[in-house]
Amino acid sequence: MIPVLIILYLKKNRQQLKTSCLNLLLHKFSIIKILVLLTACVAIGRAAIGQTRHYQYEVKKGGSAIGEINITHTVAGSVNSLLLVSDIRYRLLFLFTAKSKEEVVFTNGVMTYSSIYREQNGDKKIQAKTRKGLSSYIIEKDDSKKNELNIPAIYFHTISLYITEPAGYRAVYIDKFQQLVNIQNISAHHYKVVFPDGNYNEYFYQDGVCKTVKVSQSFFNAEIELKKIY
Repeated sequence: MIPVLIILYLKKNRQQLKTSCLNLLLHKFSIIKILVLLTACVAIGRAAIGQTRHYQYEVKKGGSAIGEINITHTVAGSVNSLLLVSDIRYRLLFLFTAKSKEEVVFTNGVMTYSSIYREQNGDKKIQAKTRKGLSSYIIEKDDSKKNELNIPAIYFHTISLYITEPAGYRAVYIDKFQQLVNIQNISAHHYKVVFPDGNYNEYFYQDGVCKTVKVSQSFFNAEIELKKIY
């Protein structure tokens, strides 16, 4: 008797049941669509924010730590930006302090902007910006003086030397001197950059990242060692 009643009920309410089932399916599909949209939004949000990696270096002189260098590398689409902040202090005959903030931006592999600010013992020593023009670069010094650098494109920067082994690169842009300087390949994963003032740095790489920098200057020698990447 019960099966007969069920069959009669189904026949009588066929249209209503069909509508209910359709609404249920549409509801499920709506939930799936919402989940897909949320996943897409999260992915787009992450891409917009960009991927960031940090490099922490320790500066040593005579085996003792005298400062640190922190580099932040951010990738957002075709734009790569690098920010370097350093803080060094050591005592020779008196306490010497040096702070630096440098930045560079690459778009599609070409440098479009860079800046440098350095101070020693609280006094400003260098402040300059380099911007990409149509066929050259414009250098701004001390927020007023402007000079043109007749170079069509720059592909490698001083900060780049820390996070990328310069295999295939012949020159690097030095903000301190506002010019390109040759990169010498001494041996496997070992490079040397001689600056216009005669001082030089040697860079040693492992797995494509700089592990050690040997700094050789007239009155200052030091080593920069990679501590961690995160």
